[in-house]
Amino acid sequence: MSAASSEHRFVHPPRSAAAQPAPKKATPAEHRVQVAAARLRVTLDQRLGRETPARTKALAKEPI
Repeated sequence: MSAASSEHRFVHPPRSAAAQPAPKKATPAEHRVQVAAARLRVTLDQRLGRETPARTKALAKEPI
């Protein structure tokens, strides 16, 4: 099979971990939005009888 065959174009090299950007720190304004969204999620989950992830519950308890 040559490199010009049609099957070759679907082969991708594996992604390296170094190519991913480092997670950035949220600004205070972004954090407030995330806390408010977590509070809404907890309230909605309670009303719908769903389980809320522990991480979301912890975020919702933080002060804005």
